Amino acid sequence: MAIKFGTEGWRAIMAEEFTVANVRIVAQAIAEHYAAAAGSGTPPRLVVGYDTRFLSDRFARAVSEVLAGNGMVTILSDSTVPTCAVSRYIVQHKLTAGVMITASHNPPIYNGIKIKEGFGGSATPETVSSVEGRLGAQPPKSLLLEEARKAGTVELRPLMPDYIKGIRQGVDLAAIRRSRLRVVVDAMHGAAGNLTERLLTGGRCRVETLHADPDPLFGGQAPEPIDSHLVELRRRVKKLEWDVGLATDGDADRIGAVAPNGAFVTPGQILCILLEHFITAKGWKGPVVKTVSNTSMITRMTQHYGLPLHEVPVGFKHVAKLMLSDDVLIGGEESGGIGVRGYLPERDGVYIGLLLLEALATQGRGVQEVLRRLERRFGAWRYARQDLALSLPQVERVFQQLRSSPPGDVAGAPVRKVKTLDGVKLIGQDESWLLFRRSGTEPIVRVYAESLSPARLKRMLAFGVELAKHA
Repeated sequence: MAIKFGTEGWRAIMAEEFTVANVRIVAQAIAEHYAAAAGSGTPPRLVVGYDTRFLSDRFARAVSEVLAGNGMVTILSDSTVPTCAVSRYIVQHKLTAGVMITASHNPPIYNGIKIKEGFGGSATPETVSSVEGRLGAQPPKSLLLEEARKAGTVELRPLMPDYIKGIRQGVDLAAIRRSRLRVVVDAMHGAAGNLTERLLTGGRCRVETLHADPDPLFGGQAPEPIDSHLVELRRRVKKLEWDVGLATDGDADRIGAVAPNGAFVTPGQILCILLEHFITAKGWKGPVVKTVSNTSMITRMTQHYGLPLHEVPVGFKHVAKLMLSDDVLIGGEESGGIGVRGYLPERDGVYIGLLLLEALATQGRGVQEVLRRLERRFGAWRYARQDLALSLPQVERVFQQLRSSPPGDVAGAPVRKVKTLDGVKLIGQDESWLLFRRSGTEPIVRVYAESLSPARLKRMLAFGVELAKHA
């Protein structure tokens, strides 16, 4: 069976590997896993949601029909929703699990399936392994949606009310509304729509939404809130001279931001702004989690405030795992996923964007000023990344060479420490670092770098790229 789950579910190109037939095969494996886990007890109850991608509603229907065909009670969303709406519904109604039809931030030709566990977060490695092991073992059992609804095994319900309730409980929306913040939100044609604007209506705060309309083509680009994809948001924020721009990806679980001068505010910087807000405005403390590719500003802040710091491999599932086992205050990855205590062990771009606005409203300062204050205390870190498509033998040689004989200096500066938690990370005497990671699905080497010096950052990245190319 060619179907293979990655770090966050299964994703594939529609009409090639991602077809209704294959979706049914995956749904059957999911049904068998949860049936086996339930044993002879109460039948599993699952919720199924979907985003704005092409045919996502049809794929969600196929999943629901298979779950119903296996005797499971299934709640099918009555509309497109963010992924975190599925997670919230699971927890709120104490369901067994959930399935979300989305390819998140991938290009429009992709679709995918995410599995959410009963705790409201992504499927554990054990669950993923169990589902993969059952793929194709049994032919899919299916019950037509109309028949399943008549039998009461599939119910159409709205998921958004519980999701919005969870947001209201965790964010001081009144404080944001009282502020004079002026905000542009780019929904990138994804599942968030104009939700942030609707939640903040009725006060002095002004919010404008770009690309709130669903578009399966996402305006012709991948719905990923990274610097290069936010040209229109940057232009709009600068033209209006407003305070901040926010962006969420296709299923609204990742966040990106833009400052009034058009500069991209990285997810790591957003995490640092929120960490400072939690400590100084709310008096909260606790462990912090960062992925190996996230900013060193987090490290310096946790050292300053005496907070435990956990560094984990890339992938929000590693952050979520610690959120379940420890009282984590905040954790995040450099690609836009951030989770916080008291919400869900899950990333949520809409929620994090609102918390960022809460932090700005509370301080009465713009995002640039808040960030500059942090940089004066913890360093003005600058970050870059480049992905290299190499042959598989080249990829193997890169990491064999890095592990057996890592360079003693990077772009003329001594290497102080080598970490192999996820790939190979070379840390310099000045705390600058260079990281090499391989893609889990393609023969690609990802080269990351961070430094306090923009000129040194450029040299480090060039050094890393040359090393990888000529290994």
